[in-house]
Amino acid sequence: MERFLSKIKNIYLIGIGGIGMSGLAILLKDKGYNVKGSDIAESYITKMLKNEGIEVIMGHRKENLPQDAHLVCYSSAIKEDNPEMIEAKKKGINILQRGKLLGLISWDKKTITISGSHGKTTTTSLIGYMLTSLGFGPTVFVGGLPLNYARNAWWGEEYFVIEADESDGSFLYYNPWISVITNIDHEHLDYYKTIDNLKENFLQFAYQAKGTVIGCGDDPLVKEILKKVNGISYGFGKENSIRADNFYFDGEFSCFDFLSEQKFISQIKIPLLGKHNALNTLAVLAFLKYMGQDLTKTIEMFKYFKGTKRRFQIKKKIGEVTFVDDYAHHPTEIEAVLKAARYLNPKRVFVIFQPHRFSRVEYLYKQFAQSFAFADELIVTDIYSAQEKQILGVNAKMLSEEIGRTFKGKITHIPKERLAVEVPNYIQEGDLVLGLGAGDINTIMESIVNEFESNRIKA
Repeated sequence: MERFLSKIKNIYLIGIGGIGMSGLAILLKDKGYNVKGSDIAESYITKMLKNEGIEVIMGHRKENLPQDAHLVCYSSAIKEDNPEMIEAKKKGINILQRGKLLGLISWDKKTITISGSHGKTTTTSLIGYMLTSLGFGPTVFVGGLPLNYARNAWWGEEYFVIEADESDGSFLYYNPWISVITNIDHEHLDYYKTIDNLKENFLQFAYQAKGTVIGCGDDPLVKEILKKVNGISYGFGKENSIRADNFYFDGEFSCFDFLSEQKFISQIKIPLLGKHNALNTLAVLAFLKYMGQDLTKTIEMFKYFKGTKRRFQIKKKIGEVTFVDDYAHHPTEIEAVLKAARYLNPKRVFVIFQPHRFSRVEYLYKQFAQSFAFADELIVTDIYSAQEKQILGVNAKMLSEEIGRTFKGKITHIPKERLAVEVPNYIQEGDLVLGLGAGDINTIMESIVNEFESNRIKA
């Protein structure tokens, strides 16, 4: 593996603007490789890369491929008919999938892999933050942007913290010392086809850990795996070795009692909303305990964690209206975020939802219909395709009608291009306006905020 990489100097990344690919690009540059890449559109991620001194080309064309490229890396979003992929094969250039290359550069480190259907970005960010704060100087790779830092990846010393993506099976490419499984849900079934296949892959992921597996014992599928590998369980349930009790909310902090082996250790206060984030914190505490850290000394550090971009990120407050951006795009995530929003006691929870992928809507439309119960008003916009082909009969109107069968509040379908113009007229004083989705709803929200503010000034 090292011999292979020792012959490589110039690396070209197709789809470099993806959050995972951008992190890999930064790590490769940190290690001394010459890195450049392409993507279809400008974004905050491509701007971040340019600030790091990495060249980003807009658009995918065979002419983009450098003559001196030694290796081409691609994300799972890149298809076989991509002109740069075709050109790389034609020229006989080495080609590697993102996860395989990340696996290669992490192979000789003490690797901590964090995976799961939900919560892995926040958990990875927290572990990276804690190890960095404790002076371990880890290498960190996050599938999001931790707000304590200006980048989503950085090269370090002995430890390598990786958000391991299960969506395409690439979480099996690593050589982990410790693995964390946050939960297992009906997600990415376009790839796995059945929940049994998904479970088998997570079991394999657990078996690969050389040290231990840390998992949420409140999740029945994770609990099964922990029994097979004799792992460490965390959760709210009393049978967990690391657990939380007496959860409550104080201002913008989630608070709970932290117990280890049924013994009270301390009260925890984290600037992250909701019980789901208490679970993410417990995973980190279980990890720190396994490392032999003095937990009473580390607990204070949690207060200064700023969270992750697009995870209940408060974007702006205008009068009595608060605008929040969140990446939630699966029914379980949506329900958890809306429950957390209720802790802020707004007059109304006003949601703008951009569904993500036709396949996800096709598989989970009935679950989506049940996930908005904690919202007062809901706008559903067009499905963000993520380069999927449209599936006949699967669209935002169909999803809106399905949600409307049980949703007690007002629900409206507004096309994407009309959101910035129409949504501000629906917003009332005291609303918490929550933009949900994994597509480009975050940039649309900026236009909505600007239009709302402009209307207020004119009034």
